[in-house]
Amino acid sequence: MEKQRSRRRFLRRTLPGTLGVSLLAGCSGSKGTDTTTSTDADSSKGTTTTSDSGSEDAGGGTRTVTDAAGRDVTVPASVERVVGLGPGALRFITYLGATDRVVGVERLETKNEKRPFRPYVLARPELQELPSVGSRKSPDPELLLERDPDLVVRAYASAKKADGLQNKLDTPVVSINPGDLNDALRPDFYDSLRLVGEVLNEKKRADELVSYTKETISDLNGRTAGVSNPPKTYVGYLGRGKHGLLYTQPEYPPFSFVGTNNVARDVTDGLKKKKGAPRVTIDAEQLIKWDPEYVFVDLGTESYDDLSKSEYESIAAVEEGNVFGVFPTRDYSINFGTALADAYAVGTACFPDQFGDIDPAKKADAIYERFVGEPVYDEAAAAYGDGFGRMNGGQ
Repeated sequence: MEKQRSRRRFLRRTLPGTLGVSLLAGCSGSKGTDTTTSTDADSSKGTTTTSDSGSEDAGGGTRTVTDAAGRDVTVPASVERVVGLGPGALRFITYLGATDRVVGVERLETKNEKRPFRPYVLARPELQELPSVGSRKSPDPELLLERDPDLVVRAYASAKKADGLQNKLDTPVVSINPGDLNDALRPDFYDSLRLVGEVLNEKKRADELVSYTKETISDLNGRTAGVSNPPKTYVGYLGRGKHGLLYTQPEYPPFSFVGTNNVARDVTDGLKKKKGAPRVTIDAEQLIKWDPEYVFVDLGTESYDDLSKSEYESIAAVEEGNVFGVFPTRDYSINFGTALADAYAVGTACFPDQFGDIDPAKKADAIYERFVGEPVYDEAAAAYGDGFGRMNGGQ
């Protein structure tokens, strides 16, 4: 503890104006870009510059990064204690293999929270035992100070919110925008991985995960590239909680990756666009009119009663028994590994010839190993009450 306090006193003496005050984008000159190249249209935020107090990899130095809120933030060259706040922050720290440096978690991540846990917590159950730093909407500065982090990673924080928390803690706060895997928001996912990798000195791991994601999407795309008449598909019950059958996603990445005909793809009215790809609630009559050949149920919901209603009996997917379960792509922001695993589950259901070599459960475990370090398909299926496969019409 005294070592950390000494480091903060050192930063205040040598770098006045970097901690405890607003850091506005552009005030320190050119931001630059990450040197990693990509075939995707993504550009990384999180350029590093090194202060005179030490080298980038030295324990006693500092670096300056540009975060997702456009702030230039001075961070320690070596981060030994970190806290993730907001939807997706702890997930990204886990993706980068740095859970051994996490010193506190939000209340919803603890074992006392009555909700299915996300794959990164299933892979790293020790996170549930860490002290709470407050609720997901209102982190407690006093509890955060007790955990004495070197760095706070906060998801979806505006410059004002990030600066406000940084001022209270006298500790650098880096804002990230986790994004999603749809085309529009995928660059944000890559940028956030690289930024968190930058501040945690896990750049190689971040770049490897970006490359793996791109290769996986390319494999999914390629398997159905020659299919001329893809089946009509629909996903309902999207997201954890009480969302019903009629809550769906026009840009559902698993459908996009394998090229199914998402019947909701052209919906533009009433979209909920906050934190991830847009979602929407449709009318029952519209779903019946669309008549999808395959219906996928997001297993994060609390009840599937809607599927048993007589009004849906005429839908082709229900008549033919082509109702399948997939894991939640959304649970406190995006489960990125799950979105890729779900795509293989969708592919095996809709395109058995093109995905004949794939066991979706085994493929999910391979993906989870790359993202969270452990094969947790069975644990996820137990947490959500079911796994991939046909749901017998939703009964």
